[in-house]
Amino acid sequence: MEMWDLYDKDRHLTGETLERGKPGPEGRYHLVVDALFLNSKGETLLQRRAKDKDVMPDIWSVAGGSALSGEDSTAAIAREVSEEMGFAPDFSQGNVMMSEMRERKPCGFFRDVWPFRQDTAIENMRWQPEEVQDGMWILPEKIAADPALWQQLCELYFWKEAFPYLLLESMRIRIPKGYYRHYKGNRYEVLGVGLHSETLEPMVIYRALYGHGEIWTRPAAMWNEIVALPDGSSSVRFRRETV
Repeated sequence: MEMWDLYDKDRHLTGETLERGKPGPEGRYHLVVDALFLNSKGETLLQRRAKDKDVMPDIWSVAGGSALSGEDSTAAIAREVSEEMGFAPDFSQGNVMMSEMRERKPCGFFRDVWPFRQDTAIENMRWQPEEVQDGMWILPEKIAADPALWQQLCELYFWKEAFPYLLLESMRIRIPKGYYRHYKGNRYEVLGVGLHSETLEPMVIYRALYGHGEIWTRPAAMWNEIVALPDGSSSVRFRRETV
């Protein structure tokens, strides 16, 4: 029997509990947690749910679930990741990115989304058979480019809202601050990666190290593109330099 602690609308514990699957009292909520992982390549971790799951079977999703009675958000996400994927999340590289409150039957919920930066190889993960079939590391933009995969992840209430920030952090990993040389020869300093205010597209903010030192912006998706050269060879658009 799985029991949940209940909260009021201000996220204060009420001292009440609810058995999973039972209808909750009006104005009461339980706690749900989800984990978003990014590795050192900027890839995010997905898991494919078990085929016989009652809810959303056999689709790609992320680690997470409901907090059990007595658990706070930290304890719940640690248990969910450990149970479902067989490793411990690194809390030195993770904290709550967003929280939301949802009204839903049989019981409303608060959801905390935890992003972690962590390298764990797929072969070192241990899936919980009744919950997870397998997993994969994938770049966020490849998820957006795959309509079927994108639609599956949109089953998560928070996905569309969280995705721009997941992609932003992925780009910050792949395009760290520092010095770069354009394939045509000029040098630049990357000052950071931010979000376009209207489209939420990740944009590289960089300064020319020649002339008047103009500040430029460029879509992050273009930064590491491979470009064809006149001699038939190819080069990355910007190459990082150590000095």
